[in-house]
Amino acid sequence: MTGDSEMRNNTSSASDATNGGSGGGTIDVEHYRKLLKQFCDMRRYQTALFWAEKVCCLSQNDPKDVYCQAQCMFLLKEYHRAAHTIRYHKLEKTHIPCYNLLLECLYEAKEYNEAIVVINTVDIEYLASSLINQPLDGGGMDGPSLLFGEEGCKNEILASISFLKGKIYEAMDNRGLAMDYYVQALHKSVYCYEALEALVQHEMLMAWEEKELMQHLPLEHQSSESDAKFIKKLYETKLKKYYESIGPNTNAEETPIGNMSTLKSIKELNDKIQMTRNSDASIHKNVLPKFMTPTQNQILSPANKVLEDLKIPPFSLQVSLTRASSLINDSQRSHMETPNRNRSKDSADSPTSILLSTSMQRIQKSTDVMAAEAERHFYDCDYKKSFKLLNELLKIDPYHDGARTVQIGCLAEFGDYNKLFYVAHKLVDRYPDKAISWYAVGCYYDMIGKSDPARRYLSKATSLDRLYGPAWLAYGHSFAKENEHDQAMAAYFKATQLMRGCHLPLLYIGVECGLVKNLELAEKFFYQAMSIAPLDVFVLHELGVIKYEYEFYESAEEVFRTTADIVTNRAKQNKEEVSARWEPLFNNLGHCCRKNKKYKEALEYHQYALLLNPNTPQTLTDIGFVYALMGNLEEAITYFHKSLALNRDCIVTSTILKTCIEDLMDDESIIDEIYGKQAWDSYSAHKIPKAPNQFPTIEEEDSPSVKFTGMKLKFDDEDISTNSDNIDPNVIMDMSMDI
Repeated sequence: MTGDSEMRNNTSSASDATNGGSGGGTIDVEHYRKLLKQFCDMRRYQTALFWAEKVCCLSQNDPKDVYCQAQCMFLLKEYHRAAHTIRYHKLEKTHIPCYNLLLECLYEAKEYNEAIVVINTVDIEYLASSLINQPLDGGGMDGPSLLFGEEGCKNEILASISFLKGKIYEAMDNRGLAMDYYVQALHKSVYCYEALEALVQHEMLMAWEEKELMQHLPLEHQSSESDAKFIKKLYETKLKKYYESIGPNTNAEETPIGNMSTLKSIKELNDKIQMTRNSDASIHKNVLPKFMTPTQNQILSPANKVLEDLKIPPFSLQVSLTRASSLINDSQRSHMETPNRNRSKDSADSPTSILLSTSMQRIQKSTDVMAAEAERHFYDCDYKKSFKLLNELLKIDPYHDGARTVQIGCLAEFGDYNKLFYVAHKLVDRYPDKAISWYAVGCYYDMIGKSDPARRYLSKATSLDRLYGPAWLAYGHSFAKENEHDQAMAAYFKATQLMRGCHLPLLYIGVECGLVKNLELAEKFFYQAMSIAPLDVFVLHELGVIKYEYEFYESAEEVFRTTADIVTNRAKQNKEEVSARWEPLFNNLGHCCRKNKKYKEALEYHQYALLLNPNTPQTLTDIGFVYALMGNLEEAITYFHKSLALNRDCIVTSTILKTCIEDLMDDESIIDEIYGKQAWDSYSAHKIPKAPNQFPTIEEEDSPSVKFTGMKLKFDDEDISTNSDNIDPNVIMDMSMDI
């Protein structure tokens, strides 16, 4: 009996082991893989990670299951853990999706040096060739997979790797290699928008380089003809908004103004500037040596170093385009062409296909396209139209970063600090970890005149995102407002390094150089800024100021006239009045006309400036001075009095007014009008001759006289009557003559 029971127990145990140990059945690993996808779609990442680890155990660490496990860790922001998981199984050297995920984990963990080591040790070209030559299978997943799917997905993952390399090198301040990898990413997949955004938003390319990049993108190879036009139209909206047509800059010392067919005056300015620079180069060294800092040959200042660095670009687009094209071999190119050509033939019959013309119309309502249009209006100084478009956009997407940046700029231009406070408050509440939030706060404090908190918050913005150029520019502005030129230029120098393709840092550096009377260096920076944005009116205006400081009044007048033409033409096109911000431009043009003896034109420009910004003391003084030079002393005195009524402490106006009054009193026609012809002839016959550098004596007359309130007259011994022996000759007497 005992032996029979033992035999039955052993038979039962063997049967249980054969049937799975619990009554029989099997475990379907694919079922749990589908569960993982569902959990990730529902953002239940912790649950997904739990089952991902169990799937890895069941499949004995299949590469695709390890990848899913590491991806769940990445979604939970456990970057070091995900990177260790991939490295532990050594999948970064054999499995290209794991290699891509490892780079992204190290970047998010800010382990840039380790990422560089991975880039240098893993042969990505070998991995890419093995990926392309491997058979296409669904991998057990529904639909095309990023890991094991179609050829297009293979191109996307290769582009993703190049993009991640660019981000890593950019974080290491190697912007040359970063730009090269971004261009490679766009060539491997024209749909890799992040690479284009990095190039454009971080101002890495010049305007002409952006256009050349668009012309060389392999759109026809990777998309259908209609898609190519659609993608190109979308990408062109992201390009620079402040140029017309620019060619490569071959000589940094010249002013490369491109196609000026829209404005003939720009072409004339180009010729004039080039002629002036040749003739002025030798004069600059002799005219203003005492006003200028030591030249570059003596001291290599930080500003000169920036100019030297600009002459040696860290990146060549032609070299990068050639390298990107060479990396796409024949086998890769065939994989890129075939599926898209087939899709082009089949797409016409698809129920989801839309006509290209209809697509172009509908895409105008895209928030990105609207933001690009608003930015274009902003660079054209059409702030009202830009702000109106932004209001429509922000109703759709209230937290669009690109739109918010332009909105902050518009509010700063309008001086609407209440609205800016509201915008900054909302951004800080919802996105305290974004640089744009603290940038808005810093702009608000800078607008209300509190420099210390403004710098503190702008510094925080740059620490959160050190590549955020607007924060560096605003940081420099906060120092420039208090005439702290060195600190302002240091911030602008940093912005120049981060914004290679933007003209604004160069413009502001030139302004600061001009304020410290380093006119030669300022002019060089303005020409560099014009090489990027030749139609920018702010650069043209500052260049005219430098010409005026050099006393080249004809050249300055030419520059100011061209700038004024651009401003007025843009206002006419927009059917708006010229903004009051251009009052200094028309005043400066009036000064140039006055220096060139064109008094009537000078008077017209000063009066137009007064119309733009009424009750400006300096403009009233300028008008009075022109009237004085024209000989109209009465009108000049009137405007001087108006100016002093608004600014009574202006010494210049007071001095010129005194001179005009003295000259007016020396005019015989004025005396005739006051005293009458006969009385004046009688007075002139007995008038005592005027001694040098002395005032004429005034004797009491029976006839009516004009009241000169508070005029101080000093009587010398030779002008005092004999009956005034007891008067001290050094006494200054206040005399008033009543009618």
